[in-house]
Amino acid sequence: MVEKRHSTVIIVPHAQGKVFKLQLSPALLKTLIFLGITVAILSIISIAASGTFLHQRSVYRALQTENKQLKKSNQRLAETVSQVQARLTQFEQRTKTLAIAAGVADLFSENSESTRAGVGSGGPLDRLSAAPETLVRRQEQLDQQLAKVERKLSEEALMLSHTPVLAPVVGVITDGFGPRLDPINRRPAFHDGLDISVAIGTLVTAPADGVVVFANRESGLGRMLKLSHGYGYTTVYGHLDRFLVKEGTKVSRGQPIGRVGMSGRTTGSHLHYEVWKDGEKQNPLHYILDAY
Repeated sequence: MVEKRHSTVIIVPHAQGKVFKLQLSPALLKTLIFLGITVAILSIISIAASGTFLHQRSVYRALQTENKQLKKSNQRLAETVSQVQARLTQFEQRTKTLAIAAGVADLFSENSESTRAGVGSGGPLDRLSAAPETLVRRQEQLDQQLAKVERKLSEEALMLSHTPVLAPVVGVITDGFGPRLDPINRRPAFHDGLDISVAIGTLVTAPADGVVVFANRESGLGRMLKLSHGYGYTTVYGHLDRFLVKEGTKVSRGQPIGRVGMSGRTTGSHLHYEVWKDGEKQNPLHYILDAY
């Protein structure tokens, strides 16, 4: 009969005591070894899985934190975009007002459809996603429109500065523009301007910016001065006592150009004042804004 082999495990305590002996059969020993290896493998897998879980949890928490920050950033961005849109709308309204004043209100009709379609359409997310490009386009359009308005206003301001809107002297109008009886020969005649009665030596001022194109004697108007203001405007000043400017002199609105006198064909001291536009005589009263 074959004797079965056993493995013996001896347990010796550190202190004095009884020695324990455990006899293990080969089958039991194999089973224990298998279980030990299995437990070790499962422990390694568990530790690895635990490490992976902890890493994923850490990543998840980091993503949560980043998501909260992104939400706050999106909210701030949405508020900023809303503020920019509101300011652009106010700026556009003010530009439209200036355009109306400048007489170029129709320049906004060219891009009104694209402006209405791009801004303020859709929900908050749609508006926010398209806002940067839309706001840039809208700003560029407003810049172009404002540049046109500024050019137009500059042209209007320049033309206004060359339009004779001030009275050269303030006195009593003794004869107006149009048909009349000549004060000397009492015959019907057409009066080309205004006769404004003032004392001899009264300063005559330029009603607008311009250039002196004539400063000399003329048979009927005596010492006569003529200003060219550009934009088709010319003004004439007759019966002067003296000139304070010479031909070729550039003058500004309100600048003294002469003194009232009685030179030429006249019955008393006064200024004869004419306004011409594009070669045609005009009623000076239609241009004077500060008197009469």
